[in-house]
Amino acid sequence: MSNDDRRTTKRVTGTFTLTFHGSYLDADDIPQYFDQWIDGGLEDRDDLRGWKFDITEIDEVTGDPEGFDS
Repeated sequence: MSNDDRRTTKRVTGTFTLTFHGSYLDADDIPQYFDQWIDGGLEDRDDLRGWKFDITEIDEVTGDPEGFDS
């Protein structure tokens, strides 16, 4: 049996939650940066034929409700 006879296609679906604290990134800039970060991390995969990520929500609040500065 050759490698081509055993070739498979894998589709991975997941969820990302990104939490940024501070003023370094504007909320409107996050989608383009995240695409670049993911693309840069996956660019060396010869077997990856494509990827897609949809941002469904960006919630921006004033202050530190997560307690990062505590």
